[in-house]
Amino acid sequence: MSKDQNDIRIGFHSIESILTHNPHKIKKVLLPANRDDDRLNNLIKLLQGNNIPFEISNKIKQEPEAKISAEQEKNFKDLKNFLDLESSNNPLILILDNIIDPRNLGACIRSAAVIGVDAVIINKHQCAPINAVAHKVSVGGAEVIDIFHVTNLVNCLKHLSEINITIYGLSEHADKSHTECSFTGATALVMGSEESGVREKTLERCDNTISLSGNKLFKSFNVSVATGIILSEASRQRQG
Repeated sequence: MSKDQNDIRIGFHSIESILTHNPHKIKKVLLPANRDDDRLNNLIKLLQGNNIPFEISNKIKQEPEAKISAEQEKNFKDLKNFLDLESSNNPLILILDNIIDPRNLGACIRSAAVIGVDAVIINKHQCAPINAVAHKVSVGGAEVIDIFHVTNLVNCLKHLSEINITIYGLSEHADKSHTECSFTGATALVMGSEESGVREKTLERCDNTISLSGNKLFKSFNVSVATGIILSEASRQRQG
């Protein structure tokens, strides 16, 4: 199995999460031949309980690999249907614009799953795919959260505005701090690329641009760290 393929999932957390939430996606699992421990035996029990074929392989060193079936990504139409149901419930939405590194993508999805955001929107043609690496870094979070891939993010933001979801774009150049904002209403938070942040045309569709740091000498967080910070603040306000 090639680890570069998008139909591979690697690691105990990833595979266990799929088994818990979407076992139908798994075609077959390869297990490392050099392990015989509780973690592996528990996984075997889960596979047997779900009637999923598995094979002991000398090619697999430490962590199992699962071959999954291709699944259709949720698109803008699916998002609109989802928001028709969620818009009255003050949804919290994470938007990822141009996240190139699949590890950062996975870390952002993991934070979103921990916080319990209602949806993640990914700029489809400008972001890394949710491949084996991203899924592993998300620690299975990609299985427990609604993720939508949109081809035109600007039009998507326009729709969010039309249904009264307030959009905040994160920018290290913004003067307004995230602590000055209220995220208790229907909220979308836009995170940008590792190199250049949120694109200008995306920022133009945001209701507010905000920053996380008041440090004039060094303002830039890693995007996955920034995502964890802003989502934690939104969660704190909503729980408060």
